[in-house]
Amino acid sequence: MALYKRGRLWWSRIVRRGERFDRSTRCKNKPDAQKVEARWLVAITESGDTLLPLKMAEQRKPITLVQLQPRVWAALESRVTASTLRHYRQHLRPVIHSDMGVTFLASITPEQIESFTQERLKAVGPSSVNGSLRVLRRTLHLAHEWKLIVSIPKIRLLPGEHSREFVISEVLLAQMLAHEKCTPLLRNLLPVLIDTGLRISEALALRWEHVGLEPKTGATLGWVYVAKGKTKYSKRYVPLTARAREILTSIKATSTFEFVFSSNGGQRNSTGPGRQFRALRTAMKIQKDCVIHSCRHSFCTRLGESNASAFVIQKLAGHSSILVSQRYVHPTPELLETAIGKLNG
Repeated sequence: MALYKRGRLWWSRIVRRGERFDRSTRCKNKPDAQKVEARWLVAITESGDTLLPLKMAEQRKPITLVQLQPRVWAALESRVTASTLRHYRQHLRPVIHSDMGVTFLASITPEQIESFTQERLKAVGPSSVNGSLRVLRRTLHLAHEWKLIVSIPKIRLLPGEHSREFVISEVLLAQMLAHEKCTPLLRNLLPVLIDTGLRISEALALRWEHVGLEPKTGATLGWVYVAKGKTKYSKRYVPLTARAREILTSIKATSTFEFVFSSNGGQRNSTGPGRQFRALRTAMKIQKDCVIHSCRHSFCTRLGESNASAFVIQKLAGHSSILVSQRYVHPTPELLETAIGKLNG
């Protein structure tokens, strides 16, 4: 414990169970401040709890990851999509089943996280381990936001994470659409995903009320609006290409559903587009790096190749960070020279 002065008032700093609590004694002279601090310490000793007399005690009552789960999932339901929530649950499960699951949040240390990382790495690859670490980090950030912990331990992600960089060319796309294993859903969905960059969850949740087949401005052929996506940055308008507009127009002419590509609002089912895509990939003997998310990667890659800036890519793709969008931008020497030339007037 320690007393220190902040402005004209004395403050008390008490460290208990690894947590640091700084509270104002509301006293201007040190002897009175010492008496207030002494009363707090007596109450702590008698109750055995953390700063019980303080208003914040209820909020900072020691809690474990297992106990925190229901509150975390309830909070994330309104912030992320159902598929993302399932992803979070899947990756947090190994953490919950480890020693950290029953450890008080305030007592989780970088050393304990590193121990989990190395042990988990024996069973799965860096990508899966990093998935668990990212969900743990978000969980601890929520706990900090709710004032359940004072600080967040450092969490370092593993290097060497496998990234899917497969780009679906127009030639390959034509072969896929002509293959006998390509379902009617995929024949419509794949070109639209490649031309709009929508995430698969965003496409399956797309309603007709969010599709405009008439030009929004003189320069576009129509648009789709993403009302809800993976993050708050997902909300966006995406102009349509001629091909995407033609496909959506054709679907609308015969559709009786509220949703463009699915009647179930993007819920997972046994014959969903992901399963259909994997069956097509297997039949065509395409490498496993080619997944349905490759359509979105292809969209961003083509934007980068057309000299679109990282900010334009971020806006169209709904990336949460400009750093993600920058991966697709590769300025050529000609573009750099043109940029400098503009400075000369």
